[in-house]
Amino acid sequence: MVCYKVPLMEYSAVYGKYEDLLNTLKGIIDQSQTRVLSDEPDEIFSNNINFFVKSYLINICTYLEAYLQDIAFEHARRISERLKQAKIPHNFLYGKLAKEIKEKDLEYENASYKYNRKELADIISGNPHKTIYAFRLIGINLNSSEKFLEHKNLVGTIVNKRNNIIHHNDEASDISFSDLLVNITVFLEYMLSIEQLLSADGNT
Repeated sequence: MVCYKVPLMEYSAVYGKYEDLLNTLKGIIDQSQTRVLSDEPDEIFSNNINFFVKSYLINICTYLEAYLQDIAFEHARRISERLKQAKIPHNFLYGKLAKEIKEKDLEYENASYKYNRKELADIISGNPHKTIYAFRLIGINLNSSEKFLEHKNLVGTIVNKRNNIIHHNDEASDISFSDLLVNITVFLEYMLSIEQLLSADGNT
């Protein structure tokens, strides 16, 4: 069986994928708002605003979490590749980092450490505090980005609202279509701040 190595993807390409998805959703939300505010409102939308707002909000947060997982995985792949190219003996790192040296874990080969998607998915969340911790584990300090810090509280509030909708069937009567459009703009800036940090790290 032949194994093909998946080529590394530019961080900007990962961001671009989700930028397109969120901008498409933005267009759908804008159309929904137009149907509600028209002289002859579309009853499907005007009578079910809460349903559509909740659905769109859930989608926004789903795209965010998928983006975080994808871009973190891409960064982890790059770190693994850099380690592989450095050809550092496994025993050197193991001997330095292990709390207890075990004979069976000593190997005369180069160090190789990888994250798989599930490992990252298990620690990454739309919650900014969990996001900060997860990215810290792969060597990225999100708190060093002013734009990330600017938006993290609002992102956290929106993600918590999504969680309450999913787990407690909360209403979304306090959120309008206009709010969702603003939220997408904020999410895109928040996501871009992470892409920029990773791109800068990759160029050092």
